[in-house]
Amino acid sequence: MDSAKNLRAQNSRLLNAQSLSRDLVASLGRVATRNLFLQTLSRLFRQQFSYDRLCINLYDPNSELLSYFTAAEGAVVNSLSPIRKAEKTTVAGHVIASRKPVVITDISQHFAESMLHPMAEAGLTTTMAFPLILNDKIIGTLHCSFRQKPANLYEIMEFLLELSPYVAVGLGALLGMEHLEQGGGLTEVPLTGDAGECETFFFESQRMRRFMARVHAVAKLDIPVLILGETGTGKSRLAHYIHCHSQRRKMQFVKVNCPAMASTLFESELFGHAKGAFTGAATKRVGRFELAHQGTLFLDEIAELNQEMQSKLLHVLDDSCFERVGESVSLSVDTRLIAATNVKMQAAMSEGKVRSDFYYRLSSCTLEIPPLRERLDDLPALSSFFVTQLSKQYSLPQIQLSQDILHRLSEHHWPGNVRELRNVINALLIRKSISGKLGDEDIEEAMRTDALAFPSAPQPKAPQEVRVPACSLEEVERQHIIQALARARGVISGPKGAAKMLGLSRSTLQRRMAKLGIDAAAVKEGA
Repeated sequence: MDSAKNLRAQNSRLLNAQSLSRDLVASLGRVATRNLFLQTLSRLFRQQFSYDRLCINLYDPNSELLSYFTAAEGAVVNSLSPIRKAEKTTVAGHVIASRKPVVITDISQHFAESMLHPMAEAGLTTTMAFPLILNDKIIGTLHCSFRQKPANLYEIMEFLLELSPYVAVGLGALLGMEHLEQGGGLTEVPLTGDAGECETFFFESQRMRRFMARVHAVAKLDIPVLILGETGTGKSRLAHYIHCHSQRRKMQFVKVNCPAMASTLFESELFGHAKGAFTGAATKRVGRFELAHQGTLFLDEIAELNQEMQSKLLHVLDDSCFERVGESVSLSVDTRLIAATNVKMQAAMSEGKVRSDFYYRLSSCTLEIPPLRERLDDLPALSSFFVTQLSKQYSLPQIQLSQDILHRLSEHHWPGNVRELRNVINALLIRKSISGKLGDEDIEEAMRTDALAFPSAPQPKAPQEVRVPACSLEEVERQHIIQALARARGVISGPKGAAKMLGLSRSTLQRRMAKLGIDAAAVKEGA
């Protein structure tokens, strides 16, 4: 009796899946965008069961990168990178490696991490993922998640298992249409889906996960933002990213590069001018503030503004109105201001370059982007992405990033941060295309040449007391680390730790200590 009931239920699921697949394939004639495809899939799924989050990832086997097909339906997981490495420790990575579905009924317990998993942080407890296979190749993964474990979890899993091949066919058909329209291949689709004009950030490290979770929270608040960070960390990209995730995303994003404008013309550029306001003003000019009305105005390198312009900007921020040059009529403006600088603002204030009232008006919400050397866990995914992007952009042969190459990259100090990493990867691709191989000298030369472009970035300084001219370079490094550990009383991480003194990340210092046979506890006892 039970077997007959189970057989009827299985047949019913199969019929439902087949009917749903026909509806999905039929809808492809009407579905022209990724968003519409996922919305159609979402609507068809909800006819059969309830869920809290639906997501499709695309998979690029060349770079081993996962990217969102488009924005997920349902619950928002802010601190999960939209582009990431397909590691086997992740749900999608495990699905791709095993080519089998994965079901997790307690997300918070499944991932043994020092911080809450992004899905658990979003209130999700249960998730299931399925490989999307086309022509025996995995082109993506299908994910369905729930806030509470459904009573009919097994039936939902069986249903999605039956349907996933049809989803793969529909996904392949849509990507094929993109291929015809754009002239690209299946792996050349925009990694941010329909929001292709929006910037994307790559992160796997816990530090960047925490940082991006804060970014998403700030983006929703309609307040001024000050972005701090070293050269090459991506301040401009972050400003655009905040705009794309704000309530003003459908309006203009206007960028002003402060150092590129002459101080005599800056007021006219920012506020506009009336006809005849000065010699050469033959017509009325609309300023950047007006262009950014109801949108976002981004002032890059804000610390380069003179104090007079800082004062005028402060009045606009306080009163939300301004006057064009040559006019006495006040114009109201509704603009969100985002500013960025690589200058240490406290030092700039003490030197009289930045007005304190201007700084405090901007700094009510400050985001400081961590430098690359402090988030080296993100380096493999960033490197793989740049290999794929640059090889396609310049028609260069791809290279495989071996563990030795990645280790060498992680040992570099990265004074130019992500921008420097991109330049180094580009140099490696060019050297590979010329010589057909990459040797140790090629890697060292690529990093050494590009680092010369960033002399102002902080470098780890060797203490003056190290004088061992007869020792090997390895022994000099060993003594350097031991002295730093001694001063830090054996503490590796933290604001007063040895890693901070040496300008290294904790993980990099620990790797060097292991290689050189240094025991922090023994150093502490001898200190």
